[in-house]
Amino acid sequence: MLKIYVDTNVYLDLFGGRSARFMPLADFAGHLFNQVREKKFQLVISDWVFEEFCKYGDEKDLRRLISELGDVVTIKRTQEDDKKARELSRANFPDALHVILAKKGEAVYLVTRNLNDFADFRHIIEIVTPEYL
Repeated sequence: MLKIYVDTNVYLDLFGGRSARFMPLADFAGHLFNQVREKKFQLVISDWVFEEFCKYGDEKDLRRLISELGDVVTIKRTQEDDKKARELSRANFPDALHVILAKKGEAVYLVTRNLNDFADFRHIIEIVTPEYL
């Protein structure tokens, strides 16, 4: 089963009911997580996602979702991961850290809404939007 790592903004789309220019972002996110629930993909999540998510959302919501998804791989961030992310990009450390953690979790895809923010990392991992999958 292919592993996917989902950027924080996709979780925020889901819980915030967000949309943009007639695009139902929350629906796309919901469909993605349903695919995980149906075992089409295995989710990799990091404590970094939790840290970012808690700035804007309720951790209980995220924990409930994760518990409903079944077999989820949880990655813990280390100082070595931070170091690798800084080497990859000082200017875009938060997203570089997501890339490092996704690779650490052996994810095939990093799923995000912000393709431009991850453009410099396409040589490391495949970057896709939720509706691509």
